[in-house]
Amino acid sequence: MSTKQLKLLWTLTIAALLVMLLYLANHLNALMDIDESQMPGCTMEQGHCTVTLSSGDSVRLSVSPWPVLALKPVEFSIMADNVRLTSAKLALTGRTMYMGIHQYTLRPFSDSNALAVNGTISVCTEKVMPWRGRVELETDRGTENIWFDFDVLQM
Repeated sequence: MSTKQLKLLWTLTIAALLVMLLYLANHLNALMDIDESQMPGCTMEQGHCTVTLSSGDSVRLSVSPWPVLALKPVEFSIMADNVRLTSAKLALTGRTMYMGIHQYTLRPFSDSNALAVNGTISVCTEKVMPWRGRVELETDRGTENIWFDFDVLQM
C-alpha cells in the first residue's frame, strides 16, 4: 500500500470517527433533554412520587429500598389504577455530572397493573449524587414520557 493511500485511509477513518462521536453526543443529549414545563415529572420523596399524565390519569413511581445507595440493588417500579400499563423503558443519568446512561426495560410485575425492573446505580465521588430518570411509558392510551429526580448516597 502506498503512502498516499495510507494517508487517505487514515483521513477517512478519522473523519468517520468524528461523525460517529458527533452523532453519539447528539443522541445522548436528546435522550436526557427534558423540558420540565412540557413533560410531567416529580421529585422522589421517601422513595415514591406521583405523576399526572396528559390524559389526567396518574401513575406512581417507586424506588426501593429507600434511600438509594450506590452499587446496591434497587427496584424501580411504576403502578397505575385507571390506565393499563403496557411497557416502559427507563433511562437514568446524573443531573449535575455525566455518569453514563443506565437503560432498563421494565417488565410486568405480579398480577397487578405494575411494571418493574432491578438495577444498580454507579458510584460517584460526591457523597450525595442527584440523578434523573426518564421513562418512556406505553399505556392503552398511547405513549407518554415522564421524568423523576432522586438522590443516590455514596457509602
